[in-house]
Amino acid sequence: MPGSTQFPVNFSNVRGIPMIASTSVEVTTDNVVIGIPRRAFRGLADSGIMAFRLTQAIPAGGAALPVVFSSADFLQTLTVVGGTAATGAQITPAGVYLIWYDKCSSTMQLLTVAP
Repeated sequence: MPGSTQFPVNFSNVRGIPMIASTSVEVTTDNVVIGIPRRAFRGLADSGIMAFRLTQAIPAGGAALPVVFSSADFLQTLTVVGGTAATGAQITPAGVYLIWYDKCSSTMQLLTVAP
């Protein structure tokens, strides 16, 4: 029973930790927009941990702006623990970051930040 409190463990990542890679990075006046593949979350469980691979560097001017993920299916703000929006500085340089996602509550929370 996923999500049940009867058991001491909630098996969110039964098939391992999935990985999604960025396809583009763009800085607008309001956000750092990170493109991800269309339907990237379709085969994922409702919630769990995923590895996110940022394959492009954040362009100049994006360090202080909030980060949003974009695909043909959705636009989702990336947050940090506490619920505030993650900034471009928190996912610089390009590399692999851990993210908690929950499709039901529309949550994408950055678990690892850049050093």
